Amino acid sequence: MPDDFEVVDGMSLPRATVLEVLSQGYGRPFGEEWFEWKHVLNPWGPSRCYVALDADGPLGVVFGQPWHLRVGDTAVAASRLVDGATLPRSVRRGVFRTVVAAELAQWHVGSSPGVVIATATPEARAAHVKNGAAALEPVSFVARPARWSRAELSSGFAVLDDWAGSGERFGELASTAWVPEALRWRLDPRSGHRYEASRLAQSDSPHGVVHRTVAGRVR
Repeated sequence: MPDDFEVVDGMSLPRATVLEVLSQGYGRPFGEEWFEWKHVLNPWGPSRCYVALDADGPLGVVFGQPWHLRVGDTAVAASRLVDGATLPRSVRRGVFRTVVAAELAQWHVGSSPGVVIATATPEARAAHVKNGAAALEPVSFVARPARWSRAELSSGFAVLDDWAGSGERFGELASTAWVPEALRWRLDPRSGHRYEASRLAQSDSPHGVVHRTVAGRVR
């Protein structure tokens, strides 16, 4: 670890300090409700938070958010590196790499097997690779309907409840451990985005999609 700063448990710091680092690093405000939703009430447990400090105060922050996966019927403990930010005075001091390394140190193939994942910006991707991460190439997917026809959608939490009653498992093909309760958390408006769960009103088998709506378009 560089000798001009240290990494501390961000959850032990005043929450306003952590939120200020995020707000400065991303150039937009982060609030108490968002923090409580994302990093305290996560269905798989509260996040770990790492903050780099020097004599003048915070330099950067990153969170390790519990995130469960599945390989077939086997549950796999995982962590997502999220909400990483550094301040301008941290440039070229190895701050981001060091706070990320603090989360990686929580995992060991022998004593704490698991996987750490991230959806990273190009800048963060380079830092992760320096820490030993494997960078996957982007996956492109395009679907074109064979023919157009009218369809009725059902949306809302009832979609999640219907799926739960069907006996099917969310995310079976995607190897995730999503359950209706976890998806209710994901759709919470405190995320700052508008998410919905939808399905066709008439279909031959249980199905559904969680989507984010922006300016009238579905992603």
